[in-house]
Amino acid sequence: MELKTNRGLLKYLIFSFLTLGIYGMYIIHAAAKETDEACKEDGKNTKGLLLYILFSILTLGIYAFIWSYNIVERWAAFIRKRNQTPRLNGGGMYLLWLIVGSMIGIGPLVAQYLFLHTWNDVNEIHNKEHGGAAAEVKQVAAPKE
Repeated sequence: MELKTNRGLLKYLIFSFLTLGIYGMYIIHAAAKETDEACKEDGKNTKGLLLYILFSILTLGIYAFIWSYNIVERWAAFIRKRNQTPRLNGGGMYLLWLIVGSMIGIGPLVAQYLFLHTWNDVNEIHNKEHGGAAAEVKQVAAPKE
């Protein structure tokens, strides 16, 4: 399964605004689904959108932070296992940008940028390891010796 690698902050902000936040919910759904696919070797499971919404309501929003922390931790471990350096070293770094960074105003934007691009990195590694369509195109286009 080829996973998307072109998610960006501007697209996220524009689509979230135009859809009154529905695109943001789609992002949560897609992040859970694609993380479970890419990181399945760790044996963990990311809760999907319905449980995300339910638990976030029940915990007055605290679960959203826990969910984000856990997914970023999975991504960081996935990337480190391949001897690469993740953009987000872990969930703590994400939460620092999100919560403490809000004091300087742009912290949540930096957090979301790093979130989306770390996710792209994970998906790109997954696609390369599993011979996605992009890898096949590159192989076809390679000159014969």
